[in-house]
Amino acid sequence: MRLGLVLVGVALCASAAAAPRAGKVVRIERKPAGLTGTPRYCTVSTVDMLSYCVSEKSPEVGDHLTVIDNQHVLGIIRVTHVQPLQDQCQGTMMWMTQGTLDSGDLSNPQGQMIATLDVPVDPRGAKLMNVDKSPGGHPWGTDTIYALDRNGDGTIDVEFVQYQCDDSGNQSINATATCYEVWAQMPGRGLEKLRAEKQKHCY
Repeated sequence: MRLGLVLVGVALCASAAAAPRAGKVVRIERKPAGLTGTPRYCTVSTVDMLSYCVSEKSPEVGDHLTVIDNQHVLGIIRVTHVQPLQDQCQGTMMWMTQGTLDSGDLSNPQGQMIATLDVPVDPRGAKLMNVDKSPGGHPWGTDTIYALDRNGDGTIDVEFVQYQCDDSGNQSINATATCYEVWAQMPGRGLEKLRAEKQKHCY
């Protein structure tokens, strides 16, 4: 009889341990993955889903462009066609893509708007941010800058920078090229230049 009572007690304890317990729900914030590909940006037409992407590396059919403005992620465009746009030097730093809207709504962008490739973001928190200086130390107003907060924490994680430069990549009023840079936030070190590309001027 005593053995039976012990077994019943063990079974009741096991049942209580297995039962769900009421308590506080803890939200786990999942930060976007690091930058592992070739981060790029594109300007976007919300009317016909045409995009113009800047990089030596071509977008590919099937790529997904994440469209972001100063408030949030607007939507995702799936690339259906890619056309290289050669410059007068017979080089290609610009690609025109046609796409279809996979998700979201691009009808009411707020402030700046770009699309990104190979830049993982939190769709609930990512947004573009305004900046008051160039990461390269150039005088304010001389660079075109798109600064991206990837997860909504208020920190600039990626900056795409465009400026007029000489053959060595230095900013110049007598420019012979347009320089494109990608800067990324490195833990404990701040923004560091991730990539630099140059498109020569040929007339």
